[in-house]
Amino acid sequence: MIIMLLTVGIFFGGVFGWKAWMANQSGLMMRSMARPPITVSAIIATVETWSPVINSVGTLRASKGVDITAREAGMLTALQFSSGMQVAAGDVLAHQYVDDERAQLAALEADVRLAELNLKRSEDLLNKSLNSQFEYDTRKTDRDRAVAQARNVRLAIEKKTIRAPFAGRLGIRQVDLGEYVEPGDMLVRLEALDQILIDFPVPQQSIGQVRVGQPLVIRVDAYPGKEFSGKVTAISPQVRAQTRDVRLEGRIDNQAEALLPGMFAEVATHLPVQQQVVTLPQAAITFSPYGDSVFIIHEAVDENG
Repeated sequence: MIIMLLTVGIFFGGVFGWKAWMANQSGLMMRSMARPPITVSAIIATVETWSPVINSVGTLRASKGVDITAREAGMLTALQFSSGMQVAAGDVLAHQYVDDERAQLAALEADVRLAELNLKRSEDLLNKSLNSQFEYDTRKTDRDRAVAQARNVRLAIEKKTIRAPFAGRLGIRQVDLGEYVEPGDMLVRLEALDQILIDFPVPQQSIGQVRVGQPLVIRVDAYPGKEFSGKVTAISPQVRAQTRDVRLEGRIDNQAEALLPGMFAEVATHLPVQQQVVTLPQAAITFSPYGDSVFIIHEAVDENG
């Protein structure tokens, strides 16, 4: 029994001793091997001119926009436009019923002709001293009144011809042919889209750096990665008490009509101050709660070769 226990002890002691020796040899081998070099990517930092910007958000609006409405009550007898159509300034968009006014105008034009004849007769008689100045003045007043009444009816007829006040693109038609409209009823929306405006705020502490004419860039979600350039066109003379900011207006060329009124946009206003700065990629900067840092490589010779 004792011999068997001794044999087992010797066996396990040899096994554990072998493993300890192998572990020791492996450690010696690892310590004797040189560490592999660490791969480091490096760039040459350069000095560039940098223009600071003020970032904000704003809403787009058309440079000119108006609701086309009826100026007089009446039935629409002709619609000469369609939804989304491009129109020029002065283009006729609609006509209203004017037959009654035309009949009235014909009667008033006849009164004008008669008043002209009576005035001419009165003038001839006055020149021959066969008429009084009072009679002549009365005939002249009758003529002027008839002319004014005819002019008023012509204006009423003209008001029932609805025209585009400026060039632009029409929205969705709001009325149908034959519909009776009252003064102020909307027919269609008209927007001038060749130039688009943006209203946006800047903090009051930055207003001293902003000037009319400074460049700006906007971005909208509809065109990811695309920028639209413009410039500052107006600065509000008042700081808003609720938000302590100042409203700015910018103008962007929009000949392609890619930008639409009502869009939400990010705005970057470039300030005139230019600084010489060292530029680095973000991956080269180590960020920490105690401050950001950058590793600088110096040429040197390793003492170990």
